[in-house]
Amino acid sequence: MHKKNGNLEMEFFAKDYGENQEEYKYIMGDTVQKAIEEITYKSSIFPEEPFRVISGNRELAIPMLLSAVEKAVREGEDLEEAYQLHFYALFLLAQFQARECFSQIMELVTLPGDTLDDLIGDAVTSGLSYILYNTYNGDLELLKRAVENPEVNDYAKSGILEVMGQLYLDGDLGKEEFQEYIRQIVYEEEEIGEYVYTELASVICECHFVDMLPELRRLYDDMRVEEDAIGGYDSCIDWMFQYEKEAFCHSPVNAADMLRGWAMFEQPAREKGSEKDMEKLLRSVAARQNRPVPKVKIGRNDPCPCGSGKKYKHCCVNKPKSPIDLIESEEEKKKWLKDYPETAKERKKGRIYLEDLFDAESIGVDRLLYLALMYRAIPIWSREPEETVRNRRRVYLSEAFERFAKRVEREQLRTLHQYDEKYAIHYRCEEWLPALLNVLNKKEELYRRVSACYEKMRG
Repeated sequence: MHKKNGNLEMEFFAKDYGENQEEYKYIMGDTVQKAIEEITYKSSIFPEEPFRVISGNRELAIPMLLSAVEKAVREGEDLEEAYQLHFYALFLLAQFQARECFSQIMELVTLPGDTLDDLIGDAVTSGLSYILYNTYNGDLELLKRAVENPEVNDYAKSGILEVMGQLYLDGDLGKEEFQEYIRQIVYEEEEIGEYVYTELASVICECHFVDMLPELRRLYDDMRVEEDAIGGYDSCIDWMFQYEKEAFCHSPVNAADMLRGWAMFEQPAREKGSEKDMEKLLRSVAARQNRPVPKVKIGRNDPCPCGSGKKYKHCCVNKPKSPIDLIESEEEKKKWLKDYPETAKERKKGRIYLEDLFDAESIGVDRLLYLALMYRAIPIWSREPEETVRNRRRVYLSEAFERFAKRVEREQLRTLHQYDEKYAIHYRCEEWLPALLNVLNKKEELYRRVSACYEKMRG
């Protein structure tokens, strides 16, 4: 009787045979073959024991698993519907990091889109990048050709781009080479896949390619990005400067852990809460997220919040509050600016900060635009009145315009494009100036000023 504890059972079994490794391989080969047979066809119960046996016998299992992948490639849409071994094989080969199987796996991945979807289903979107990353053999051209192939599944291309992004983060793919490849796709007139461009935007952001902001903007201008998936351009700017994100792909992986929770398998019964309980939970979460931020009282001897370095009593204590200060407290502003790119209080090696690219004046204007226009995730049952939103936008955008107008006059800027090229961050003039006009009364002097400036500088 052998102790069953992951790979330990196989190790003890091998020791029993001492020098006779051939006999061991023969016996275990039969055991692995039986485990392979148990996962060859679809089952509603996750095959825990067969996965354990196969996981403990890498060298014996790989040829059998690879054979299943090759069978799927040969037969394609004619593959028996209940056949499942090729699907499991992909995850197990990834667990084994079987890099010698990468070219065959890529043959499967580059089958025509619908065929691949029929063969591996949800694995195209859930796990494919991990499979490719953990079996990648260094053949970068194989990845590039797959992305450029019009017959390859769009989601598979997206997974391949994730792998390339991870290779860059690992230092295995040069920055110049990767950026040149991305630019080639962005500016190529021929479409290469609906979802590929959205993934490109994600890769640009997660790799922190701040010098590729023009390419990111081009993707949005050409309406190639699925904003429902990753948000608008303004959200991508925030994303670009967030350095605590998870990697594109993880290594190593455990096939059983990745698969056992999938909907294709029966799951342990879970205690179901009532709809009332769920509603209560959602409201509780919403209440925590949208709880009013308590105002912090500033002491007379405290540093002035304006940043002058003077004591509050010697600076702004008696100054009348501006509309900006009245519309929201400093604490509330901080809450809604929590995703705005951080300033470099303590610089960290390898990181680029917003102030490395833009001056303080530009960032100051951009923060006002951000507070006015960035989408605020507020549950539908606690939505702000439209007039509240309109008034807030009016105040922030009006102040942004006054600062914008001073810079335009000082630097003799003639077009909105000139301003945007130097100073636009989250929003371009063509986006926020019309938004300002929309919340102003046409009889106001400010409306006339903004309208005149907008028409003059549109070029």
